[in-house]
Amino acid sequence: MRIFYIGAVLVLLAVTGCEKDTGSAEAREERDPNVISGQEYMAEGKYDEAIAALKKAIETDPTMARPHIDLAVIYQQYKVNYIHAIYHYDRYLELRPNAEKAKFIEEQKLKVAQALANTLINNSPEVKKVIQERNQLIQQNNDLKRQLAAATKSSGTTATSTPTVSSTVPKTTKSTETTATASKSKHEIYHVVAGDTLTKIATKYYGDSARWDTIFEANKDTLRSPSDLKVGQTLIIPVTE
Repeated sequence: MRIFYIGAVLVLLAVTGCEKDTGSAEAREERDPNVISGQEYMAEGKYDEAIAALKKAIETDPTMARPHIDLAVIYQQYKVNYIHAIYHYDRYLELRPNAEKAKFIEEQKLKVAQALANTLINNSPEVKKVIQERNQLIQQNNDLKRQLAAATKSSGTTATSTPTVSSTVPKTTKSTETTATASKSKHEIYHVVAGDTLTKIATKYYGDSARWDTIFEANKDTLRSPSDLKVGQTLIIPVTE
């Protein structure tokens, strides 16, 4: 009976020890020298060095999950390789199926898969032709809009002396100001400077680097990929309450 009791205690300690290890595994891995080096290289924009350090961490301990997230982010945003990004997101989920951030990882993996599909579709000759024709139509439409605006402005200068509907002017002006204020409260304009990344900009505006995709989605008409930033480029930053 005493032997059975001692055995049961040992099993209980082993189980609770495993649960504790599971909860602190992420923190332990973030203290790994290679992981620390990889994250420091990422902060400095040295992505090739970051990849080498993070892969070394995995080679040293294949059960380590944290480096896979950093590698996935690098391949998703900076050294764009969507297949590699999906692989490392999958590896993290295999090693940490019950992680708190598992849902977020699944969402990121889905976005990468969609980006990969778009890349494959857009590289086909037929799609390229359609896109080229679409861009030409957009350009023609913009030219017509500018011509119309110029014509409207020119005709409007000759009719400024007409005093009619003067009573409705304050209401229209107020409505316009209200609309402009509401529009201003929904987004801000940001100009890219040297060393900027979407994660840095997201941290600046939201205090959360993981919200870089909010900025990317708002600027997909000018950004081909999350890493397609140029100094002086204008970005729309959605503002949430």
